[in-house]
Amino acid sequence: MKKNSLILIILGLLLLAVGTSMQFGGTAPKADPALVQRCQEQARERGMDAATAAQCENTAFATALTATDADAAARTISTANGSEIGGTMLAMFLIGLGLILTIGGVIARRAQRR
Repeated sequence: MKKNSLILIILGLLLLAVGTSMQFGGTAPKADPALVQRCQEQARERGMDAATAAQCENTAFATALTATDADAAARTISTANGSEIGGTMLAMFLIGLGLILTIGGVIARRAQRR
């Protein structure tokens, strides 16, 4: 029985580590190179600083800055945000499951010691 609680703790910590790395290591979806170039040109024309122009690699920012058709831009930004939300949701699920398994394993281990 001690093995089961130890397995729960190890599995919980592993899931917690994976979920945390996904949550904090993830980045916004990258824009394609042609869009990045158009965005950087627009940023220079508008007199934006280099830090703002560096955000052109983000799909949503680049699309918003270079948009000529509002509906197409909204669809593109929505798709980019949807994929980002899916990754965040998976990371939060793994973090939650990891916490539950770790806490359950610790409680089971303490109960065995009594």
